[in-house]
Amino acid sequence: MTKQTIQRYVWMIALVIGCCLVTGLSYETAYTIIFTPDGLDLFNAKKVQLNNNTAGYTVATINYKESVNPLITDLLFSFDSDFPYLVKDDSGHYAIRYAQYKYSQDGIEGEGYAQFFHRDHRVEIQTAKNNWLTNCDDFGSFTIETTIKINKYSPNAIILSRIGYSAGKQGFEMLCVNNKLAVRFYKMFYKKDNTPVDVFLHRSPSLPLNAWQHVSISFDRISGKLETWINGDVVETVYCTESGEPFVDVLVPKFNCHDLPIATVGKNFYGCVDKVRISQRYIENLQKETAIAMSHYKPVNYNNRDTINREGIITSPVYQFPDFGTMVLLFNWQEQLLPSTHVWMEFRISDEMFKSDDMLPQWYRINNNQKNIYLKKVGDSYCRGKYYQWRAHLISSPDGTDAPTIYAIGLQYALDKAPQPPVMVAVDSVTDRMVTLKWKKNVEYDISGYKIYYGVKSGKYDGVITTIGNKRITNELSDNNGYISVTLTNEIVEENRSNDAKGFLQYPVLKNNVIYYFAVTAYDSYKPGTLFNHESKPSKEVSARPDPGSDIQ
Repeated sequence: MTKQTIQRYVWMIALVIGCCLVTGLSYETAYTIIFTPDGLDLFNAKKVQLNNNTAGYTVATINYKESVNPLITDLLFSFDSDFPYLVKDDSGHYAIRYAQYKYSQDGIEGEGYAQFFHRDHRVEIQTAKNNWLTNCDDFGSFTIETTIKINKYSPNAIILSRIGYSAGKQGFEMLCVNNKLAVRFYKMFYKKDNTPVDVFLHRSPSLPLNAWQHVSISFDRISGKLETWINGDVVETVYCTESGEPFVDVLVPKFNCHDLPIATVGKNFYGCVDKVRISQRYIENLQKETAIAMSHYKPVNYNNRDTINREGIITSPVYQFPDFGTMVLLFNWQEQLLPSTHVWMEFRISDEMFKSDDMLPQWYRINNNQKNIYLKKVGDSYCRGKYYQWRAHLISSPDGTDAPTIYAIGLQYALDKAPQPPVMVAVDSVTDRMVTLKWKKNVEYDISGYKIYYGVKSGKYDGVITTIGNKRITNELSDNNGYISVTLTNEIVEENRSNDAKGFLQYPVLKNNVIYYFAVTAYDSYKPGTLFNHESKPSKEVSARPDPGSDIQ
């Protein structure tokens, strides 16, 4: 026999064995589910429409409005709506006196941004007492930041200003002077003798046209360090101290208490503004508590030595299959991964109903195109059930530049069908308070046993026989011809009545001359003795009347 012939026979044998296994399974059809957006819980994630009109999901862009911290955020403009709807800033601290700009979408982050290009374009903010813009006490560390795109250079373009004149020019202005960032503090820093001083920062590099730039000014009350930042880099530093040295005689930042001037955004500015935020933190401390809009997505950060990877999370509702013990054959999704982005998934399933936020059942991490989840052993059973849930984790690149997209999330499942009803059920014999039944054994691979239902009315059964001598009725009782024969006695009736913990049935004793009706079911090996077990429909009903027979032999 040649090597090729041997290989051919091996493959034929394997094919036959495979076919036998397939035909022995109690399921025949694999069903496919593609999940819709209905009921999905999105955390730091958002729905997107893909080119093929398919719904996908990606990491949400940085949105200050959704994560306002009232303890540190004094003023916030997301510009995610048109100017007629701008009544207050997003923090709710300031009323808007006047607003006009062109609302546009698809900014650097969030849903929209403001375009300023007309002489009437600007936002005027009504200052109010007890807020940062009117604080005449030491207001400590702070950061003023925004994201801008310059379309045309101007000699005096106001990004944000708050200037009062009751005691001479006092306050601050963040400007674009031609192609440079300039920040001017007029009589806003005070010496120990309460003498105010001016502090100017104007040595920034050139700002390019038609490119988004994150610009900020930040003050550290501890060291006195005042810095301008562009796109995450420090471009100028001065120390607001009486000696010019850090930590010694730090100047006190505060406003004049005698006026409440209007604050202004975008006056004489030709370009776009996506976010404006004033926070009561130095920028390095601020980044530990919230995101900075220097990129589209939240970058990797640290909490002491613990890395913080701010991922987008999509959590499904708790779905349910048609029946208990359902088997998940395949779980997969489509993804678009940009450099350094990642997607991973969790899945859980149970026959017991659970809520979306319950701790149990346990979550299991799965891969894309994960096969045969149902073969995962969980204690004494397998990872199968009726109720299930999935959770997707979308991780952006470490620098916050790119994010993955996931879509077409779906699975394939198979129902663990109940066995077929036993066939060829018949009364084999009747004797004194005894009935012997017989039937053809079932051929499904996972048959665990049989139940005999009986009663004194057709179709209404008042007892169920599951054991004979405290042993299950199984295929092991079959003879060489594949028939199972069981003799029912009152001892067996009493045994099953005693073992029935529910106690709902009567378990009538077998009496001579009374007709009894019988039906047989088969059940599989999935969690026998529980509500989750799969039991066949009843067999064809048969009847028998116990009879002691003649006294004369």
